[in-house]
Amino acid sequence: MIKRSILFLFSIVLLMACASSEKYLQKGQYDKAIDKSVKKLRKDPGNDKELYVLKEAYGKAQDFDKDRIDFLEKEGREENYVEIYDLYVRLDRRQDKIKTLPSAVLREFTIVNYDDRLIASKEQAAETSYALGIDYLEKGGRENARRAYREFETVKSIYSNYKDVDAKLSQARYEGTNQVLFVIENNSESVLPVRFDQELRKIGLGDLNGTWIQYSVYEDEEVDYDYFVVLNIKDIIVSPEQITKEKYTDSKEIQDGTKYVLDENGNVKKDSLGNDMREPNFITVEAEVTETRQYKEGIVGGTIEYINIETDQLVKREDISVTAFFEHFSANFNGDERALSKESKERVEVNQLAFPSNESLLMDAAELLKDRTKDVMYRNRGLLSSVNQ
Repeated sequence: MIKRSILFLFSIVLLMACASSEKYLQKGQYDKAIDKSVKKLRKDPGNDKELYVLKEAYGKAQDFDKDRIDFLEKEGREENYVEIYDLYVRLDRRQDKIKTLPSAVLREFTIVNYDDRLIASKEQAAETSYALGIDYLEKGGRENARRAYREFETVKSIYSNYKDVDAKLSQARYEGTNQVLFVIENNSESVLPVRFDQELRKIGLGDLNGTWIQYSVYEDEEVDYDYFVVLNIKDIIVSPEQITKEKYTDSKEIQDGTKYVLDENGNVKKDSLGNDMREPNFITVEAEVTETRQYKEGIVGGTIEYINIETDQLVKREDISVTAFFEHFSANFNGDERALSKESKERVEVNQLAFPSNESLLMDAAELLKDRTKDVMYRNRGLLSSVNQ
């Protein structure tokens, strides 16, 4: 089934690649027909069939764009200038393809100089988009700033150094961007280590920033924030140090020298040379293992809250909790060391450790909480990018 689907898709791609210029012409895909015919006529200028297709497709495409320009100019709307300029660019570029043909083919076409109309429409398009951008900025608000940004982008694509377009782009980008401040609040009844807050602020929110959203972990008094993302810590629990012991017995059958082989009468058997026969002597050995488990955990829990500052409304709340723990195993034994399993030997070779301090355990929790918080914020990264003003 998969192989059949792949072959089907391959056949479609192959057919599309092999579509003739005449087929494109019949479908009204004039520019594709032009590209196909131009390519063939460069190799074979005497191909009358391709010349016919090229004339038809080129004539229809040019007439269609010219008619559109006439309509837009008669309509007289300022916002039409950008489209008019784009259409003149398309007319000129399509004509440039014709200019690449051999002279015998080129003489079949009338070449028009669009320079004056290109320059005029280019100036009008840039001026109109720039003025629209300024107008949107003056109206204020996030949505208008974003509209302004798109207008200035159009200006930039037409003239890279038009007036102060770079400064206007920056202004529109700033005014159109939602500013989000990450806030940490400890509403538990416990005191957190001083470094706890510092560790959480290393969260690194740069990859959450987008075209219209900017995150900060430290407040800037000159920035008007739109949202708070509050890590509200409500629970801090550090368990007591726990030591539990468990006993178990390892046993193993091992060889302990050799012993005589006896017959049914209790006499030592002889081999063919008259020597006493011996065989391995197996015994079962045991060791009683006392395993010690040390355990301590630190739990930090709370919520992540998204707050719209302008409306003072809670947009979303999500619970969050992490557990950092210390766990260590060691052991000792009584009995025959040869009875110990591989796992028991590894435990016996380890000594008990000192328990970590509460602060150390909470700092481990801070590292986990930082990553978990980042995951939650990444999952909800589209929540705050919409316009709220």
